[in-house]
Amino acid sequence: MLVLLCCCCLFLSTQQQQQPAAGGNRASPSCIPHERDALLAFKHGVTSDPGGVLSSWRRDGRHDEQDCCRWRGVRCSNRTGHVHELRLRGGGTFRPDFAGQISPSLLALDHLEHLDLSGNDLAGPMGRLPEFLGSLKNLKYLSLSGIPFYGGLPPQLGNLSRLQYLNLMGGTNSTDLSWLTHIPSIQYLNLNGVDLSTVADWPRVMNMLPSLRALHLSGCSLASANQSLPHLNLTNLEELHASDNSFHHPMVTSWFWNITSLRFLDLSYTSMYGQFPDALGVMTSLQVLDLSNYYYYCDYHDDDKNMRSMTVDLKNLCNLEVLNLECTLLYGDVAELFRNLPRCSPNKLQKLDLGSNHLTGMLPRWMGQFMSLVVLNLGENYITGHVPYEIGKLSNLTHLDLNTNKLDGTITEEHFASARSLQYIDLSYNALKIEISSDWQPPFELEIVNFASCQMGPLFPGWLQWSVSITYLDISSAGIADRIPQRFFDAFSNVWFMNISNNQLNGTLPADMGSMSLLELYIGSNKLTGQIPTLPPNIHTLDLSNNFLLGPLPSATRSANLSQLYLFSNRLTGQIPESFCKYQQLFMLDLSNNFLEGEPPLCLGVTEYMEFVALSNNSLSGKFPSFLQKLTNVLFLDLSWNKFSGRLPMWIGSLTSLRVIGLSHNKFFGSIPVNITNLSCLEYMDLNNNKISGSLPIYLSNFKFMTNTSMMGCYYSPKTFYSHLNSLSTVWMRTISSDLNSLSTVWKGRELNYGSIQRILDTSMASIDLSSNDLTGEIPEEIVVLDALVNLNLSRNHLTGVIPKKIGEMRSLQSLDLSRNMLLGEIPATVSNLTFLSYLELSYNDLTGRIPSGVQLDTLYAEYPSMYIGNIGLCGHPLQNNCSSERHAPKQGGLGRTEEGYGIPFFYLGLGCGFVVGTWIAFGVLLFKRNWRIACFRLSDKLYDKVYVLVATWARARQTQTD
Repeated sequence: MLVLLCCCCLFLSTQQQQQPAAGGNRASPSCIPHERDALLAFKHGVTSDPGGVLSSWRRDGRHDEQDCCRWRGVRCSNRTGHVHELRLRGGGTFRPDFAGQISPSLLALDHLEHLDLSGNDLAGPMGRLPEFLGSLKNLKYLSLSGIPFYGGLPPQLGNLSRLQYLNLMGGTNSTDLSWLTHIPSIQYLNLNGVDLSTVADWPRVMNMLPSLRALHLSGCSLASANQSLPHLNLTNLEELHASDNSFHHPMVTSWFWNITSLRFLDLSYTSMYGQFPDALGVMTSLQVLDLSNYYYYCDYHDDDKNMRSMTVDLKNLCNLEVLNLECTLLYGDVAELFRNLPRCSPNKLQKLDLGSNHLTGMLPRWMGQFMSLVVLNLGENYITGHVPYEIGKLSNLTHLDLNTNKLDGTITEEHFASARSLQYIDLSYNALKIEISSDWQPPFELEIVNFASCQMGPLFPGWLQWSVSITYLDISSAGIADRIPQRFFDAFSNVWFMNISNNQLNGTLPADMGSMSLLELYIGSNKLTGQIPTLPPNIHTLDLSNNFLLGPLPSATRSANLSQLYLFSNRLTGQIPESFCKYQQLFMLDLSNNFLEGEPPLCLGVTEYMEFVALSNNSLSGKFPSFLQKLTNVLFLDLSWNKFSGRLPMWIGSLTSLRVIGLSHNKFFGSIPVNITNLSCLEYMDLNNNKISGSLPIYLSNFKFMTNTSMMGCYYSPKTFYSHLNSLSTVWMRTISSDLNSLSTVWKGRELNYGSIQRILDTSMASIDLSSNDLTGEIPEEIVVLDALVNLNLSRNHLTGVIPKKIGEMRSLQSLDLSRNMLLGEIPATVSNLTFLSYLELSYNDLTGRIPSGVQLDTLYAEYPSMYIGNIGLCGHPLQNNCSSERHAPKQGGLGRTEEGYGIPFFYLGLGCGFVVGTWIAFGVLLFKRNWRIACFRLSDKLYDKVYVLVATWARARQTQTD
């Protein structure tokens, strides 16, 4: 009884002690003082804490404020008060919470089990991952991802034998991973971004980690995954991420296909080729399978040897939720591929991505059986036929992409009868006709809409106005021949991207356009009239080109964020307003083909990011615009067909990023600045039809981009338009790139369109056109180093001397025009080496000698029989006048002249000498023979008298008739 009584008293005493703690009246144990000091020492190593993450870490203040267990990010044991966890995850590379270094004071935290410092800038001055972290023997969780360490991973981390979670994602490297084998309990390992290119035995190391459940090796520069493993120990592995590696071997040879426990397998962007392994069909635990590749992989590996079909039967993969085979060079019938997909009940497949492949055939009607589908991408294939109505049964579908196929037929309301979840639809670039009533109210709320090149007209698709959540709208080239509805901009007030270009829209732009949320607006190539209204305040890309818009340019008072402005080919008048100087972010400006006049404002130089300036075909005047001197990033400059005058400035040579310069059809005079050859990136120069004089510039070899040497420094800067396009969809790129203005040049004797700016820059169509000027002097022999030049036009000048003897080294030439100059000598025999030449014009010079032989030249003469006209000294085939002797024929590749080459100059020299000698003989006879001299003078007197009498008689008779 006494024992029982003692036990009861002890129980009551224990309950009494625990009640205050349960009620919160008794505080948990305070942190250990030396551990608090260690944390404060860690804080001391933090040099920047803008968000005040560690502001609660302090030694002074109230007692509870000194308790480190109450500090932000610190977790202590409720029993002992020791620090167990340090959770200080930051916001990542671009938003770190704090910066500094990891202090060795953390070694005092003997009981630390969880350490998360990821997403902060704690690399310190050395930038190395600290070796002392390997001494935190009780750690079970360590995350240092996103800290900008460099150098190797310390093998001391292998001392963390109790570690279960290790995340070292970042930019470090390692040549040896054997230290991982000392951590047998590890379950999660993330080495994404760590350079493992020299670690050949990485599969063997991973195979020695039997507890591993998740392995992340994406972007590790792994060279292969076809190693042989005699015995597989990774029986617990559920996730394998190995994307962004360059394996470059057949897919079936990889070692991981026998891991049947895998639920998540990401092998995207690994460049593996060949057929899919049959083992896929028995990986019944798979939930996510991603084998996709980059778009460029499709472009550069698109040949028969790399093509593959989906012959593997996936019907038993009943747990499969995501299947991504985008750009895997798939071919075959799309219906057959659908038959190989899981057919379990219920079907769990939620995402099916088969885009950018070579699938053919017709969409199966029974595709409506995949009721769980949320994302369906079949875009950029060769699928034909109609879109089945059964697609409307996919009530969970939010994303439907069928763009760029060969689909035809009509899309009606029935296709969307049950698609109540649809948010994204892309049917662009098909031969589809959209016949949906303007009064129809869709059961879904669209956000992304792309019907480009589908026939939706002639009336405006009014049913779209019911989807007020649309943010992206592309109905370009849709056959719409209607006015923009009055409610249009109200209904689409949330749209930030709108493309309705290449239609036949008429009428005026809505006056309330300034109230929209638009960031990008493309309404080019329509029939819009009237003036440009107030622009949306946040717009950064505006294309109103190829319309009939009138009046002045829009004011920049509310749209200072504008970065791309295309107003070319309208009827805009007046001057470029100074308010344009507020567009300080502008880097693409195209105002060409209008009726603008006056001088461009000088303040345009504040737009320091400007890279494309097109002001051609206006009536702009003044000297060469001085604001251009500040545009050191400019790539493209076209001032042609204006009224600019004066000399070209010397500072033009400082625009070293220039790749295209067009100044033709102006009134520039003076010589070409010598330092223009500093423009080493230049590939297109057109100065034709000016009054430029002087000689051709020397040091032409500085035009490196016109040679076949590599020019690493002449690519677009990050701010340029085409870099911007890299982040956009293929359809978007196709839309925008077509809006750029184009260039023309004198090609094959005619003013021809040279194609889009993008074509010139992408294909390096190098060209020099200095025709129709007043250039003098000789063609420098150095010009032949421009062996990437496609077009050279120096016609209609006053050039003298001979054609460079080694002109045949310019093997890329397709058009060569040297006509209407004063060139002498023979046509170099090396002209026959220009095998790509499709136009040659040498007419109206003083060329002599035999014409070089060659099939290419004969073909050109048959097409352009006037190419040698005006050179009376030329002879031989294909002309009618034969040369006097075969010895006058120039030898192939010879550099000397024939004797006949000097025939005409010697003829005139002999004629002059004969005249002088004959005259002196006659005068000498009269000077020394007195009788002959008297007889000659008498004869001249008699002739004079007879002529005088004859004239006097004729004059008197004429006067008698008049009276």
